[in-house]
Amino acid sequence: MTNPPCLRLEKAIDRMVRGLAAPLQLADLADVTHYSPWHLAHRFQSEYGDSPQAFLWQLRLEVAASLLQWSPHLSIGQVADLVGFSSPATFSRAFSRSFGFTPSDLRAGRAVAICWVANNLGAMSYRPGPAIAGTDVDRVWSWDEVEACIDLEEWPTERMAYLRAVGDYGFHLEEFLASFQEQCQTLEIKADRWFGLVWSDPATTPAERRRYDVAVPVSRQFKLPRLLGEYQRPAGRWAVFRHIGERADIGPRWRDLMLVWLPYSGWMLDPQRPRVECYYDGRYDLCLPLLPGRSIQDRLPEILPELLKLVTTVVNDK
Repeated sequence: MTNPPCLRLEKAIDRMVRGLAAPLQLADLADVTHYSPWHLAHRFQSEYGDSPQAFLWQLRLEVAASLLQWSPHLSIGQVADLVGFSSPATFSRAFSRSFGFTPSDLRAGRAVAICWVANNLGAMSYRPGPAIAGTDVDRVWSWDEVEACIDLEEWPTERMAYLRAVGDYGFHLEEFLASFQEQCQTLEIKADRWFGLVWSDPATTPAERRRYDVAVPVSRQFKLPRLLGEYQRPAGRWAVFRHIGERADIGPRWRDLMLVWLPYSGWMLDPQRPRVECYYDGRYDLCLPLLPGRSIQDRLPEILPELLKLVTTVVNDK
């Protein structure tokens, strides 16, 4: 991981994530950082090597690439709309210029797109820790195995204190969490649950742009020290994958959840909220933020009677 990023500048990126489809202006980003637009543009370029506008443009394309894989039921036009492009044609041209292949190439699993995804994942993302690498535990789960471990939950709003790291994802993030827990102990923050907030998709986002927060719930009255950021996790529905096992297999289980289960679950992930790791009682949960609405499976009790009526009508007509 790199040195801790400037939390004040990171607020501009957080605002981008919350407004992917919105016509964000430099003034909107400056407002959340409490910089002037000119000063924000200067600091942002110096810190990230890109203007805020260029960073947002690339972020939208990366999220779009993720949605193309996670939500095969969405058309390319719908994906373009969700990330703020005015038309499918404009989106496809921008996508092709940035990645070297089209959205359709990614959807079809063509070699150029598969190689791009594999290159992004690199040597650490979705990989097992040394404790289980090469063992029987190190395998791809089936859709049914993942589904059997998932519960749907409604979570309330919760205030969190966090520390952010920018860099590659992998089992080494355990050390980052342990360091954060030590800092919290010094600050007299006590908790029985610890969280990892996963803001980037390693399959579509280069390692140097990935963001990960270690977080802990805090009361409304708690005064945050300057070294910690504040995140108000919004209320909403979550798919919670419950797993009992070594933390060394957290990478492979994320892989199974995102690439095996999610695309065929009928659910759509909310790109404005992070994926969440929850650590407690020597175990962990992997949690996906879901958009409002229900999956096809969840609606079957309502849909089936109507389907049966339709089938009966067709049969009787014949």
